[in-house]
Amino acid sequence: MRGRNLHIVLFAMLAACTQSQSRELVDTNAAGGAGGTYPARMALDASLPPEQAPVQPEGAAWAADGSAVSFAAPGQAALLTLACTHDTAGTASLVITRRTRAADGAKAFLALIGNGRIARLPIDVARPGEAGEWRGAIPVADARLDVLKGSNRIEATLPGGGTLQLPASGEPGRLLAACRASDRAPAPAV
Repeated sequence: MRGRNLHIVLFAMLAACTQSQSRELVDTNAAGGAGGTYPARMALDASLPPEQAPVQPEGAAWAADGSAVSFAAPGQAALLTLACTHDTAGTASLVITRRTRAADGAKAFLALIGNGRIARLPIDVARPGEAGEWRGAIPVADARLDVLKGSNRIEATLPGGGTLQLPASGEPGRLLAACRASDRAPAPAV
């Protein structure tokens, strides 16, 4: 019986929840009403248009180029590039570059969903502006990069920068495998 009562209480609490709304109290005495106050909706400033996320151009596809793969529309700059790089010790990293608007000094997480995995990878603004550039370097040993393994579609979302629907391709996975094979990271100290 106690479990049933708990369910009823939880259901009642859930039913009482509504979306957050901006409200102000209106004094009905001032408006010639019967008196008292009640909540009323506030008008939002309609002069400020909502900021629209960039839209993915038609015909964009993956293309391999040596130690990098890029996702771009024909004749346009790459929207997303994955490149294998190495530091002086031979440690390999996958550099992710996302080209879209960027505010100076901003930091974000690029969310990748695909191949049965979800990854949130840190990236920073490398070049601010409407035609900006975000960049992050992730060590190839990082298991979060496994989101690129496989050949299924991947969704890449950057807050404020929109979502890319990356078509199914084996190119990102092949690049990741080759980059991991080239990793010469020093063995961890015991």
